[in-house]
Amino acid sequence: MALIERISAQRFSTSKWSGGSTTELFIWPKDASYAERRFNIRISTATVDIESSTFTRLEGVTRCITPLGAGFTLTIGDGEPEFIPHGAVKRFNGAENVACAGRGRDLNLMLKGAEGELVMLKTGEAHRIERCEFVFAYSVEGGKLSFGDACIHAGAGEFFRLTSDKEETVNPSGETAIFCCKAGK
Repeated sequence: MALIERISAQRFSTSKWSGGSTTELFIWPKDASYAERRFNIRISTATVDIESSTFTRLEGVTRCITPLGAGFTLTIGDGEPEFIPHGAVKRFNGAENVACAGRGRDLNLMLKGAEGELVMLKTGEAHRIERCEFVFAYSVEGGKLSFGDACIHAGAGEFFRLTSDKEETVNPSGETAIFCCKAGK
């Protein structure tokens, strides 16, 4: 049986980083600490409030990021500047130096000794979820969120945990980010 659990914004914590603020939506394991860099999985939103910023370097962390606004330009390590448009997902090594040009909001998935993916679904797209330990949905636009036989109305900016004892399909009526993760040992 599929279940959709709305996670209250009162459970989120917001902190500052050098270029703006970040709101932690989920961190694992239960005793994890982002400040101490002791986590396997972290999902967050962030704002980039200044035109030019540098991301925090995170040794041993794989990062996935997607802009929620018009997009921004990332320069990762010695690479060329790359424009990341709204809804595109960029995966990179968190230990790299990352320069960001542009302001906006984004979603982040950080993995340390864990596996996972961040998938952006546009209106009308569906995504098959194989067995994952943790599955979450972030509603960018709001609308109906269906997961297997479960359905809920999602407001813009709401965060949900999806659970099922079998493979299911996520089908949102508005733009939605899907996080599918397996914790490390």
